[in-house]
Amino acid sequence: MLKKPLAAALLLAAMTSASMAASAWTTASVNFRDGPGTSYYKLGAISACVEVTVGENQNNWYRVQWNGRWGWVAARYLSWDANYCSANYNRRAPAAAPYVAPRRSY
Repeated sequence: MLKKPLAAALLLAAMTSASMAASAWTTASVNFRDGPGTSYYKLGAISACVEVTVGENQNNWYRVQWNGRWGWVAARYLSWDANYCSANYNRRAPAAAPYVAPRRSY
């Protein structure tokens, strides 16, 4: 008797959390962290204009899914506007050439 209500509650919870997830796009290259703050371990870096799935919010940090893994990104580096990248990408300054140290003659 308890199995049916429990299964229904679990199904409802799964559907609710899945429907709450939203897409956002990174506005710049951003650190992907293990927790909501700069003191947490850096798991990687997400390039600008990458779509991520957004979950919960904690202290201006969002839990996001990227490359199949969940981590945290600072809120100021996310946009919910799907056209953000197409509207702003061409206005960005070109990437700087990599630095190459001069050769020394001995």
